[in-house]
Amino acid sequence: MSGITGQEGDFTVTVHQSARYIDMDKCIACGECAKRCPKKVDNEYNEGLDKRKAVYVKYAQGVPLKYVIDEENCLYFKKGKCKACEKFCPTGAVNFEDQPQDLEIKVGSVILAPGFKAFDPTLYGGAYHYANHPNVITALEFERLLSASGPTMGDLMRPGDHAEPKKIAFLQCVGSRDLNRCDHGYCSSVCCMYAIKEAALALEHSHQPLEVAIFYMDMRTFGKDFEKYYEKAKAEDIRFIRSRIHTVDPKTAA
Repeated sequence: MSGITGQEGDFTVTVHQSARYIDMDKCIACGECAKRCPKKVDNEYNEGLDKRKAVYVKYAQGVPLKYVIDEENCLYFKKGKCKACEKFCPTGAVNFEDQPQDLEIKVGSVILAPGFKAFDPTLYGGAYHYANHPNVITALEFERLLSASGPTMGDLMRPGDHAEPKKIAFLQCVGSRDLNRCDHGYCSSVCCMYAIKEAALALEHSHQPLEVAIFYMDMRTFGKDFEKYYEKAKAEDIRFIRSRIHTVDPKTAA
């Protein structure tokens, strides 16, 4: 959204629409363009845990299910050659002459959803070895590993060697309640229940006995029936250890 005017019940919203270089009326989402595209880049939707093509659908459940060309990585836009997607598209949906445009949309109400930015654990340097050990991952990366539409199709695997883990440790409050390294003295309010949910799902996805431990400072079960969910997790042999982990040894993160 690039602008908004009007009043309650009668807003005019200006939306900037980037060029997608695919005609949505002609695209049948057959996937032939992505199959033929030679350029692979990190898949940001899966937190960089796998690759996607320069012509792609952002996620499988996208509506409408139409492809888009990534101008920043497309070989045609970078080097002036390729056009494999255009050559093999059965409906002629590829249009490299497409242009961005500003659309004015009439709406009765507007929902402001600014969202948030996930904390970058590389700020902790060598304490947790997130940047230099593939098996140290963030909660969002683990969420994508557990997803049926994720890089492993929901199979529980270590990113480093694709083996199924025997132990998983969740380190809580990384990026919060710390004025020394992240300047966030507050609690995020969601991570406790998020970790419990992921721990429970990990047990469900594992094909072998799995040891799961959650290292926490304080357990914040503030919502309806959250305490019951917490107690159920303890009954399912998820270990809760009150502590704040100072350092992760890479030799034990395998």
